[in-house]
Amino acid sequence: WGEHIHLGYYTKEEMEAGYKKKDFIEAKYDFVDEMMKLGGIGADMGDSEAKVLDVGCGVGGTSRYLAKSLGPKADVTGITLSPNQVKRATELAEEQGVPNAKFTVMNALEMDFPD
Repeated sequence: WGEHIHLGYYTKEEMEAGYKKKDFIEAKYDFVDEMMKLGGIGADMGDSEAKVLDVGCGVGGTSRYLAKSLGPKADVTGITLSPNQVKRATELAEEQGVPNAKFTVMNALEMDFPD
């Protein structure tokens, strides 16, 4: 996803109308929805027990959105190098009632997950 997650998703019509008129958060979540479609996952596609890894999760906004979108049986794990980001992401998940989003400090180049 790289830096594009920060830019969001804009349709041709939105680009022509001036993409800056679209709410940044809405554009971000639209991007996540498009990536889920591209990956063939979604709660409406029978993926209620999906396992998702969010690499470079920051404070977990996308991880929480995925966890909410996929439903309570999904397992979303966000990894980042920053212990402070993990702490804040965990706090936000608890505050927002998203128990299926978990966060951990981990190097993306040295992950502890099986392939």
